[in-house]
Amino acid sequence: MQRQIIEVPVISEAIRRLGAPTSALVRAGDLLFTCGMPPIDTVTGDIVSGDIERQTEAAIDALDVVLRFGGSSLDQVVKAIVFVTDPALTGGVNAVYRRRFASGFPARTSAAIKPWPLAFDIEIECVAAIP
Repeated sequence: MQRQIIEVPVISEAIRRLGAPTSALVRAGDLLFTCGMPPIDTVTGDIVSGDIERQTEAAIDALDVVLRFGGSSLDQVVKAIVFVTDPALTGGVNAVYRRRFASGFPARTSAAIKPWPLAFDIEIECVAAIP
């Protein structure tokens, strides 16, 4: 199966500024794989600070931009992995997640991890189908 790295200008540049040696989006067959998306402002590429709900919205907004750039959307997400710095944040994440994936929840794994050296509390990656 051939893989294709898809450059998503603002998001890819923001990921590079974070120092991560990764691609924001890779296509393999009829699937799109995102990198772990921190809460990135989709216009400026800056990290979004604030409470977990605001950060979750920003991370999902960034996923939406990346997926649309690859020819898909949030409605096509089949698997998501959510990383948070504190399990106590899960309630806030779930409130946003329920609203943003209201048309049907993808399979999901959640994990609590050590905090990143940067000031954000969530990162979400996903796999989406290309319709």
